[in-house]
Amino acid sequence: MSVLGSVLGDLDSANGETGSVLGAILGELDGLDGEVLGALARAVDSEVGRRGHGRRHHLSLNKPSWRGRELAPGVNHPGEGVVPLPLNAINNTGPGGTGIWTGGFGGQITFQGQLQKPFKSKRLLATTQRVGASATALTLGQIFVGVDLNQAQLFSVDLEALGAPTAFDTGMSLMQAPPGVIVSILAILGGVAPTGTDSITLAMAFLGHIIH
Repeated sequence: MSVLGSVLGDLDSANGETGSVLGAILGELDGLDGEVLGALARAVDSEVGRRGHGRRHHLSLNKPSWRGRELAPGVNHPGEGVVPLPLNAINNTGPGGTGIWTGGFGGQITFQGQLQKPFKSKRLLATTQRVGASATALTLGQIFVGVDLNQAQLFSVDLEALGAPTAFDTGMSLMQAPPGVIVSILAILGGVAPTGTDSITLAMAFLGHIIH
């Protein structure tokens, strides 16, 4: 309490000019944490009232502006962000969770992203890498949030057309889902599978709103 002792010592010699002395002192203490200043203000106010025969001087100390965005140190207010949800292939998996059709394989590849916070998918991003003359098939798929098909019909959609990074006005609004739900795309080829060492590699992710 050396700071408090210094404050009260200045108050004793202030000859009634309590407000100006406190203003100068608190100006010097402006860099301290809001909670420290609050405790100091209450202690000074109590002591001033005791020494001033009941005359109390109420001090208004605001916490630093950056604390206004937090419920407590390190605890943010509830909010919303826009983040990617990677979709990883769970069969015929390539580097980085991509899916690969190669060597005559033309079956279904399932891509999945498991939610860890509430999420609403808004924009599909789908890119492909084709190697070889026989790698010409389209990539098609059906979109699910949990067990719910998020399409107006059961047929597959062209994933590259819908999810091309340069596509215009292809934003969607899929069902919002809680943590634990799996967002999945069941992808197939719309054409003949690559042969030999030719391949089609597909990478996908959703951009969407997350609640934190």
